[in-house]
Amino acid sequence: MAAREEDATERGRAGGIGAVPVTATAGSWGRTLALALGAGALYAYRLDVPAFFDNEGRYAAVGREMLLSRDWITPHLDATLFLNKPPLLYWLTAGLFGLGGLNEWARLTSVAAAVVTLIAVSRLGALLYDGATGLLAGVMLASSLGFGLEARTLRPDGILVATVTLAVLCWWHAEQADPARRTRWLIGLYAALGIGVLAKGLPPVIVTALPVGVATLRRHGVRGIARLRPGLGLAVMGAIVLPWHVAVSLRHAGFAWDYVVNQHLLFFLDKKLPRDSEGDPLRFFWLAFCLRALPWIVLVPLAAREGGAGVRVRCSSAEDATFFVWVWMLGVLGFFSLAPSRLEHYALPALPAAALLAARGAIRLARGDVGRGPWLAFAVLALGLAVGGGLFLGLRERLFAGAHWVTQLPDLPPLILPAGVLLLVTGILATAAAVMRRGGAFVAAVAAGAVPMLAIIVVAQARTEVLFSWRPMAQAVLQKVPPTTEVVFEAPEEYQIVGGLTFYTGRRITLLEPPAFVPPTYLQQLAGDMFLHRADFTRRWQSGEPLVFVSDSQQRRETADGLVPPPFRILAHLGDRWLLTNVPAAD
Repeated sequence: MAAREEDATERGRAGGIGAVPVTATAGSWGRTLALALGAGALYAYRLDVPAFFDNEGRYAAVGREMLLSRDWITPHLDATLFLNKPPLLYWLTAGLFGLGGLNEWARLTSVAAAVVTLIAVSRLGALLYDGATGLLAGVMLASSLGFGLEARTLRPDGILVATVTLAVLCWWHAEQADPARRTRWLIGLYAALGIGVLAKGLPPVIVTALPVGVATLRRHGVRGIARLRPGLGLAVMGAIVLPWHVAVSLRHAGFAWDYVVNQHLLFFLDKKLPRDSEGDPLRFFWLAFCLRALPWIVLVPLAAREGGAGVRVRCSSAEDATFFVWVWMLGVLGFFSLAPSRLEHYALPALPAAALLAARGAIRLARGDVGRGPWLAFAVLALGLAVGGGLFLGLRERLFAGAHWVTQLPDLPPLILPAGVLLLVTGILATAAAVMRRGGAFVAAVAAGAVPMLAIIVVAQARTEVLFSWRPMAQAVLQKVPPTTEVVFEAPEEYQIVGGLTFYTGRRITLLEPPAFVPPTYLQQLAGDMFLHRADFTRRWQSGEPLVFVSDSQQRRETADGLVPPPFRILAHLGDRWLLTNVPAAD
């Protein structure tokens, strides 16, 4: 074992597979913490705005019910079993609700996950390359549009990204460490993955295994598997993961099959029932990743040459590291590209790798190690950005003319002016830097535009609350519907979208049975009482029993005709959501 460690050190000095950069400990922990905590403070500013969007509402609703019931084992949504996801985010959300009240500050969970990710990626960059590259990667990740928005979103994907990045960092440390310290780092690796499983299921294990597995086999061959101590991994992860999973399996029949087979294997193959999500087209999946990685995705191709050189057996430590990071990014994107059930946010664990590659590209740009072609491409892109800003300013309110939602969002068009000015100025500065081939100036211009653009997008989110959040509709329900009147929701197969309405009204919502709904195995005994049959709803509505109907927010209807039997009265129309009643207006 000692001989192998000495061999690894020699390879690190000479370069090649398994090389360890001699500057692995370079970089200031102080600057890394300042970056991460500073970014976290910015992400947390006005975290209560906007209200929980529809994709967040289900997690908030389960966290609320968990806090009120004090049942920390079995998640419930709208007073019904909800075992589709592991419990970690529900626990954290319920805890924050208990500390700070039932409000959007529960998003601090995602902010904390973002801070952990930034620390991990900065330290990983310092280990792979040097302190400056690590810090630059942290800055780029922090200012990426998709990462910043995810840090303000209540869902488990931020925890997934944090645990994957932390696991990769621990593995890289373990590769360099002596046998005694390697065990500690491997424990850290498997603990991070165990936490990730409690947040998101098996994906963190899979997306971490791709780059780590490739690198291990390249460096050590099949014998390298033993270096990973799989027995230790099973013990550590089992200690974290098994208690909840076993407890729920014993308490609720059908959960184990649904969780392992239906929610993972069949979901990957797009065969899961109920079909409560539609996979995104492959082209959109890749496009969404590029948009989330803006603006730094433009620098990623500059690391291609270094990553390609890392394929060779004899290569420098930087080339080997860059090849590893490419495997990480493309492994995540490639794996989910194979799944017809893919959703665009599944690419999030690739963002830290993209930031590391972009940092390498920026270093190459600053060194002047870039030919005419890339500079021409950057100039064209920057000029296009400026032209886009000019079009924003020229078209102004006409940009959204004719959109069906524009009359409900009067505060959104005014954001066109600052967005247009920002794009125009950033584009001009970046174009000038590209023409003069000033790498530092180009990166600075892009960075100067990225941060305020992220702020504008956050403000835009707040101003579109009526389209994407249940809170406005819930306020209408609370103002116009007596507490004794039953509220019926037109549930789609993704019935859990009712979570936001449940959370903001604080009341049980009756779910109208979705057509051809096939319940998961753990709900088969409860499905009969879970939904209101359409025939029963029609009979009760026409009988004059006071009822209120809320339409499916995922379907756009120009009018309320056909949603319920006549006669009906419109209480509210907010975005694509209709609130109807069969109670006549008072004279």
